[in-house]
Amino acid sequence: MKCFYLKDFASQRIQAGEKLIRLEDFEAPDDIKDAPEGMIIFITDRSHNFKGQAFVGRQNKGFAWVFSLNLEDLWSKELFSIYFQEAVERRQSLLDDPTTTGFRLFNGEGDGLGGISIDWYDHFIQINWYSKGAYEYRDWWLEILLESPLEVAGIYETKRFPIGDSEKAMGHVTGKEAQQPLIIKEQNRKYAIYLGQDWMTGLFFDQREVRQYIQEQAKGLSVLNLFSYTGAFSVAASLGGASNTISVDVANRSLELTKENFLINQLDADNLSNEIRIMDVFDYIDYVKRSSKDFDMVVCDPPSFARTKRYVFSALTDYIKMAKDLFKITKAGGLCVLSTNHSAYSKDKFIEDMNEAGRLSGKKVQLIQSFRLPEDYPSSVDPTSQYLTVLVYYCSE
Repeated sequence: MKCFYLKDFASQRIQAGEKLIRLEDFEAPDDIKDAPEGMIIFITDRSHNFKGQAFVGRQNKGFAWVFSLNLEDLWSKELFSIYFQEAVERRQSLLDDPTTTGFRLFNGEGDGLGGISIDWYDHFIQINWYSKGAYEYRDWWLEILLESPLEVAGIYETKRFPIGDSEKAMGHVTGKEAQQPLIIKEQNRKYAIYLGQDWMTGLFFDQREVRQYIQEQAKGLSVLNLFSYTGAFSVAASLGGASNTISVDVANRSLELTKENFLINQLDADNLSNEIRIMDVFDYIDYVKRSSKDFDMVVCDPPSFARTKRYVFSALTDYIKMAKDLFKITKAGGLCVLSTNHSAYSKDKFIEDMNEAGRLSGKKVQLIQSFRLPEDYPSSVDPTSQYLTVLVYYCSE
């Protein structure tokens, strides 16, 4: 196993708990830049003091993932098994909960090994490979999952790193194939899941606590859900007794997928009680402002970046302007739920910006609740690991 030196500030970050190492963190980056994916390395400081072990797994701006600060830990299938079993034990309450059959089972660096996440869909597994370095140990992972007492019915995977033209980015790997759709439960809400067919399966598990909050608050409220995808927030609101919901997304697929989620929960999808609009979110916001409409609850969960025919949206630069409009269309006494999954948008900065948006809107707004990642999404101290922030504002005149 080769040894490479880290710069002082990088060594300090690793000792503080960060897992991701960038190429520029090395004293001599040219000596390691061509290292093969999956290569195991020792890392030390300038004084040759051992700092940790890592594997090469290029991912976005990252180069390698620390997997242990212990010199005696051996990179092996057995070590993987230990990390996986510890992850399962942390989620035992979810596994034992009959009202919830879908959640994050292994969350990369938060559970000890970066470059991979594993999701649980009622005994079916979805593996997301974020780096080729992690994928190099695919066979170990498959063996561990199939040997697990969890009774895995089938396994799917998605490769989210660059692949060759002849490779498949996603699909079924082994075991039974899941029904399409596979219906899973989340605190007794039902959602239709499509495994192996698209980059997204139909539901973002990291918003589970927010959906539960919306369901608990929505009784009698008119709810606007922007960037609605498959309507998961709208379903939660409708189950909570919302007077009506409007789901808005530019993607054509959202229409049928959202209708499906309403119907499997025995809710109307008739464009009266639960309206679905396939159009540019920003055009819809403009329409609402022109027509002087407003809502008791506005929910907005945009992507970090979005490009439509008329608009380009970046959360870091454009969220303030959009939030100003969202506060304007929220009724006095209403709630505005604002979410970002941009890893570079810190919670403190997001709160600062949303407070400024409230001031610009002319409304009095008060932050009354916030959410980060739920229990099945443990994170490291890396800035990119704790990526989700959701803020709930109470609006008054």
